[in-house]
Order: sequence, then structure tokens, then C-alpha cells
Amino acid sequence: MFTTDASVILYNRKTLKESQYPDGLAGLAEVVEAKPSRFRGKIGVYDATNAFGYSANEGYTSAVETGWDTFGRLLPFAKADHSTGTLVEKVVSGEYDASFNMSGGVAIPAAEGSSGLLGWSYYAEGTLVMPRSASILKTAPHPNAARLFVDFLLSAEGQAAVAKGGMSPYREGVKQDDHDSLQDMQRKLGADRVHVYRYTEVTEETQEKYVERWDKAAG
Repeated sequence: MFTTDASVILYNRKTLKESQYPDGLAGLAEVVEAKPSRFRGKIGVYDATNAFGYSANEGYTSAVETGWDTFGRLLPFAKADHSTGTLVEKVVSGEYDASFNMSGGVAIPAAEGSSGLLGWSYYAEGTLVMPRSASILKTAPHPNAARLFVDFLLSAEGQAAVAKGGMSPYREGVKQDDHDSLQDMQRKLGADRVHVYRYTEVTEETQEKYVERWDKAAG
């Protein structure tokens, strides 16, 4: 594991009023429920049918006690997409007012480079962290060079470079001001509200049952 990127909300600061800027999925649900006709179909979400989307959605509903209740309130207003890049583009264009369950490694740099058009937020009720890992293939043509790169990636210098690239460093005590580390998130939100996702192999049946419940919540 070399990064710990949070799942975040990205929102359009021009199409939303300041009082509507969400601080989490529960807060976003309150915003859309206040004006149902205004927000129907104006919220984006990462589709639960692909690998990342399943992990981001299932991780939230498993870690946050009110997760399924919040999804039941929010998903009826949402449209699903298959990539963070597409979700970013639709928030930028105003097609979506906000999108959620997006990788912070993409969404946060997009917001910070938008000249104030976009805002982003962790989830106040509980933020899911999606680790990224690095490995060396058995058939790698230059395994020693690969080991050197992995060593750099996990070093203090490499982790500072990770932060400069817009991702969340995993290693403690890395001196950098570019991006929140896992420890920064825990200090800001409370350790009990930062949930590191643990990847496990699941059967197709398990995912299908989850997606059925997700679709039912979406109406």
C-alpha cells in the first residue's frame, strides 16, 4: 500500500448555493430532499457494477452505520457512471451538481485546479479510504530496478512525491503540504470516522446481490 485516497464528493460551486455545499452524503441527501424536482438526475455516483465502484459503495455501506439509509435517500436522485473522469467532467459542465464515491486522487486535484468552480468534501458521517498498492510481476524484465522503484515509492521522499501528485500518502511523518495524509484525515475527521477499505475476493453472486440491493435503493 502506498496511497490512501479518500472517497469524496465533488460539487459545482456555481450551480449550488453556498448553503447547499455538502459535508458528506447525509448532508447531500438533506439538500436534494429539500428540492426533489430540482435535483432529480443531477447527482452522479460511481457505478456499483465495476470493481472500483463496488468497493467504494460496499465499503461505505459496510463501514458507516447509516450507510444504506443514506443511499436510500440519495440514490433515487443519482445517475451512475463508470469512471471518476466522467463524473468530474459532468460536474464541471453543470450536468451534475455533485458526484460522490469518487477517488480523491482524481477529484481533489480537479477541484483545486478549477479556479474556484469546484469544491470537494470528505464524508462527515464516515469517510472511506481506498488504498492503492504496488507490486512487482514475477516476469518483470528488470526486477532489481522495480525493487528500487518500490523502495523509493515507500520512502519519505517518494511519499512526498505521491502527495505532490495529488494522492494521499500512507507513510507517517512525511513532511509535505500538498495533500492530506491518512493521519491528517484521522486528525481532521476523527479516527473513528476514517475507514480504510480492506480488499477481499468476492464471488460474482455476492456482488450481484449487492448491486440488486443498490438498484432497489435507487428505485
